[in-house]
Amino acid sequence: MNFGPVVGIDVSKRFSDMCILSPDNQIFAQTKIYHDSTSMKRAEALLKKATEAFGGRPAVVMEATSHYHLILFQFFSDCGYDVLVVNPLQSSSMKDFSIRKRKTDKVDALKLAMLYRTKTLRPSQIPQSAIRALRLLCRERVELLNDVTRYKNRLTAFLDQIFPGYDKVFSDVGSITSRAVLSHFPTPAILLASDEYELVEVIATASKSGYKFAKKKAEALIKTAETAKVLGIHTCADESMILSVIPMLNTLSDRVAYLEQSIENLLAQVKTIRKNVELLQTIPGVGPHSASLIMAEIGDVSLFKKPKQLAAYFGLDPSERQSGTFRGTKNKLSKRGSPYARAALHMAVVNAVFKHANAPAANPVLSSYYEKKCKTKPAKVALAASMHKLIFIIFAVLRDQKPFELRTPEQHAREQGFIKAA
Repeated sequence: MNFGPVVGIDVSKRFSDMCILSPDNQIFAQTKIYHDSTSMKRAEALLKKATEAFGGRPAVVMEATSHYHLILFQFFSDCGYDVLVVNPLQSSSMKDFSIRKRKTDKVDALKLAMLYRTKTLRPSQIPQSAIRALRLLCRERVELLNDVTRYKNRLTAFLDQIFPGYDKVFSDVGSITSRAVLSHFPTPAILLASDEYELVEVIATASKSGYKFAKKKAEALIKTAETAKVLGIHTCADESMILSVIPMLNTLSDRVAYLEQSIENLLAQVKTIRKNVELLQTIPGVGPHSASLIMAEIGDVSLFKKPKQLAAYFGLDPSERQSGTFRGTKNKLSKRGSPYARAALHMAVVNAVFKHANAPAANPVLSSYYEKKCKTKPAKVALAASMHKLIFIIFAVLRDQKPFELRTPEQHAREQGFIKAA
């Protein structure tokens, strides 16, 4: 049993409730902390009184509540207190130890402090400033790319009506060259009314592929525009709709490029993180952006003792259902971890196991594992199992601080001494 004082803090956006428990679990003080300097200094003064009264600094316990707990964590940590940030899934499942049904911020603060006495709370990871910065940059890049995809889909929907056949000339309607063309010639009528030389010049400048390529694309566009003028659905809003989407795509693409440069600058400054990102890139299927994102989401790999813990942290551990003699068999992934990390792992596995054109799979061992799973499991289940296996590879690479080496299961077993060499 912990005989020191303990502080429970129920965190919300504008203010938080704090409860200080004495060593004999009596309420020493309760107060509301507004997230301003005056109120937080007042809370610090109460903690100093508790320290003097009980002869020891109290431990501070709070839930990870969006990003609102980070200010309190930083403040009390800077003041010299041990701060324990716990996962809300863990604390909420343990709060109902009272018979009475009460749900208030004061009660939650008290329960957090009482739960600390059980010694069952496990701290959530608070990343260092560099890792936190990398995580923010990588997540924002993902969000902006999602926005790019949404606007590309909207542009495609408009062009299917206004300019049918356009996507056969430019398969990526949101590419730099396509955006340049649509900025100058947003509708088939405007394109046909313009000089062909002007169209060729726009394509050549944007694509940087020369006038021969530009001339070929211009001819295809003119032919498509002539057909679209007859088959397309035309309104007076066509030009406005296209010209409203193109600037948004331009801005989003510029911001994505800016974030990617910021990520490169950060990695250049922090050698330890850069080394881990480079190690992750030695794994087939893991590109530079995926490696940065995965490293940002992992943070400190030394916090994980086993690869299964890392799999659970990413939400790729199977849920379990069992009661009496019943045991569930159709168990889904918990998905309680970072969705950003799962998306990066999914992309890495797709790049590693699937063959591209005539080239073999990037990781033939993982590809073989995936194909073997597909014989008895649905494709999505096999893909999730491959992601789980990739986590074991990531864990080993970061733990051993060695680049990935492609080995078959038999080679690995032989090197580990499980199989004797012939």
